[in-house]
Amino acid sequence: MVTNYKLQTKEMPELPEVETIRRQLAEELTGYRFVDVKTEWEKSFRPSFKEVTAAIKDKTIGKIDRQAKLLIFRLDNNLDLLFHLKMTGRLLVRKPDEPTDEYTRSAFTLKKGSDIKELRFVDSRKFGFVKLIKSKEEINKLLASYGPEPLKDLTLAKFSETLKSSSRPIKLVLMDQGKISGIGNIYVNDALWLAKINPKKPAKKLRPDEVKELFGAIEKVLKEGLKYGGASDQWYRQVHGEEGKYQEHFLVYGRNGEKCSRCGETINRIGFGGRGTFFCPKCQKENRER
Repeated sequence: MVTNYKLQTKEMPELPEVETIRRQLAEELTGYRFVDVKTEWEKSFRPSFKEVTAAIKDKTIGKIDRQAKLLIFRLDNNLDLLFHLKMTGRLLVRKPDEPTDEYTRSAFTLKKGSDIKELRFVDSRKFGFVKLIKSKEEINKLLASYGPEPLKDLTLAKFSETLKSSSRPIKLVLMDQGKISGIGNIYVNDALWLAKINPKKPAKKLRPDEVKELFGAIEKVLKEGLKYGGASDQWYRQVHGEEGKYQEHFLVYGRNGEKCSRCGETINRIGFGGRGTFFCPKCQKENRER
């Protein structure tokens, strides 16, 4: 177990975290309508706080979807309300009379019959945003900018084609949301370790067997992330404030200086692509032979 993970994992919520939130929000808020919004940070609303609040007032949440790291509230009249948590955002469901959560930037009051709930957008660094989408064309154009997603519409054939077309390091390709959506630093590190692939290896130089192994590894770590409700660092929380548990099951991420559980070599950490990268120098040699 990684005992100091809170000091190491400062990552943006990824597919397992955002999907966990989506499932919980869908259970909590489907069928509720927006009756009021209060904010102390209007800059997080796009195109503006005034336009967003006017458009969503008395609109009912019919469904809550997710694409990559975006949460999409499907409302009446083909309106969509998008939330992007960025690095430090949280969406918490509370009763209106519960104490205010630290760093609450906006509070959405929702009602269903006589029941009232409050959706709080908490964001320490204020990078997250709320965006109003007014048409199907607009939402389709936005979502088209994201690549196919593991566990959804990313096939092995498409994955192989994507890797063959790029000479960039495999880690950077996996984290490019325009190529493959939803995966971030934590799960990329663990998937590459599981598949015994060096993060710096050019994507197009992966052998067919390595591509297949990596595809399976990505699906496996994402399923584990979902199973444990995501990985909680300093910021990520589920909708009632609970922590996820995947950080207790990291394969290589955050384990700098520890022994590799597969071969016993010491795990290394390097700065690569602007992010902390954890790998085993023995298991993940760049030119590993079978």
